[in-house]
Amino acid sequence: MSDFLKFFEEKVENYPMHMEIYYSKTMDWCIHIWKLLDVRIEIAEVQGSDMELVFAKAHVELKEWLLENEGGY
Repeated sequence: MSDFLKFFEEKVENYPMHMEIYYSKTMDWCIHIWKLLDVRIEIAEVQGSDMELVFAKAHVELKEWLLENEGGY
């Protein structure tokens, strides 16, 4: 989890992204990452009951999105 949060913090300094992390009994752990310019562009949306797995999946999805859409991270 801390690796992902450090990575996000480094990237958000140079790239306009927003992230929401929340937990509820009905939806488990949820992480949403999006880019907001003229329109909201969904970067990653991960949900699950295992906190570490959700953070790991969000980390991978963010890196894959940056590689595919921004030429790298």
